[in-house]
Amino acid sequence: MMSCDLWMLVMVPLFISTIVPSKATHPCNYTFSYVTGPVGNFSSPGFPGYYPSLLRCTYFFDAARNGGVEIKFEAFELEDEFEDDDVCRYDYIEVYTLDSQGFKALLNKFCGSKIPQTIISPQSKLEIKFITDHWQNSARGFSGTYRFLGDEWQPFDHKPNHCGSENLSGIAGFIQSPNYPKKYPRGVNCSWVIRVPERQQILVRLLDLDIGEGPKCGDSKLLLYNGYATPLSVQTLEWCGHKSHMDADELQYVTFTNRTVVRFVSGLRNNNHIGFKLMWMAVSLPKESEVCRSFQCEGGKYCLNGQPCKPLPKYCISQKLVCDGVRNCGPFDDSDERKCTKEILIIAACISVPSIVLLMLVVLITYCYKTRHVKKSLSQDQPLTNSQSQGTTSHDSFPSNSRQMMLHTSFMDGASPFTSDPPDLSDTDPTADNSLFTDAVTGSLKSHKKRPSYHMMQLNYEDGNLMTSQI
Repeated sequence: MMSCDLWMLVMVPLFISTIVPSKATHPCNYTFSYVTGPVGNFSSPGFPGYYPSLLRCTYFFDAARNGGVEIKFEAFELEDEFEDDDVCRYDYIEVYTLDSQGFKALLNKFCGSKIPQTIISPQSKLEIKFITDHWQNSARGFSGTYRFLGDEWQPFDHKPNHCGSENLSGIAGFIQSPNYPKKYPRGVNCSWVIRVPERQQILVRLLDLDIGEGPKCGDSKLLLYNGYATPLSVQTLEWCGHKSHMDADELQYVTFTNRTVVRFVSGLRNNNHIGFKLMWMAVSLPKESEVCRSFQCEGGKYCLNGQPCKPLPKYCISQKLVCDGVRNCGPFDDSDERKCTKEILIIAACISVPSIVLLMLVVLITYCYKTRHVKKSLSQDQPLTNSQSQGTTSHDSFPSNSRQMMLHTSFMDGASPFTSDPPDLSDTDPTADNSLFTDAVTGSLKSHKKRPSYHMMQLNYEDGNLMTSQI
């Protein structure tokens, strides 16, 4: 009979060997790159045989920049006593996506024998971890295929002749339903892939929405998918109804990645709805310690319908979107449209044009006043001028007329007719020709003899005939 001490020496090492894990002997780090090919296969160690215990395997898939990875499992069988338990306590795989900075995000966790659905990575890098416990098992593991997707890939049907280009990229743009702003046709299936630069997100803002009769979506709807999407993927957002029935927060959305898919479908029934129009834009939300290297919106707050005021995000947007006539910072934040050259010119025009018009009006009134004053002064001075010139106006200032004649009286030696003493005429030559007028008809000179004294002759005009009267 074996003694107790001998039994302990034999059984303890055997017991320890069953609970202490042994090191895995199979290499478990695999890397697949788009450089080596667009498609390929992968599997668990030993497949289709049983996989070893205590595995820590990593499958790393590296797609092109802005690309994606599609994973399809063809066989899947992992040990798990509780297959309906999502905890996956024994053997399992974990699927992660990696962003451009290397941060991981868990997509899903699988175990048991149910084949997982197709996996589409929202980033260009994907990682699968395969973890097993120390117990020996009789499971075969898994096998599958991978495919690297281009940045323009999308799973839905798209008709360019109705929907326009299906691939959109850049810093901002607009999407609208077919025939907008007229009613959209029946049987529409449009899908747009939106891509922005890395390390940025996509802000989608609805400018107009008129789809269906109520808030519950029927056969017509507008859908948004974060990152990549598959026909089996559940949409991130679903819009329908009318814009007036929604709050401001429901009319916009910021994606998690730099890629999104927008899809619009309509039923086969007739409708009188115009569809939608949306704006998309590349944005980033810098942290407090980070600095926006382009233009950062002011943010602020907005208050609506007596509800508590909500803070507005301080988006960091491209400098090219500043002063473009669109409120890219949001419907309640116009900081990107302030202090613009166009706005300054409009303000300057609003100030200067009325001033110029007023100045011209003052100049016109002043000119009219002065012109009227000069005319009035001339009209007042005219009678005095005529009265002073009756006896001294030369004949050259009157028109020549055969029926009118002007009579001039000459005074010798400059004697005035208004003095009391008549001029001395004794030295005058009686034979001299003292005529002053020329006959308008015959051209002969008419003369008269000088008298001792003469009085001024008063000119009277009547019916255009010259009449003389002696005083």
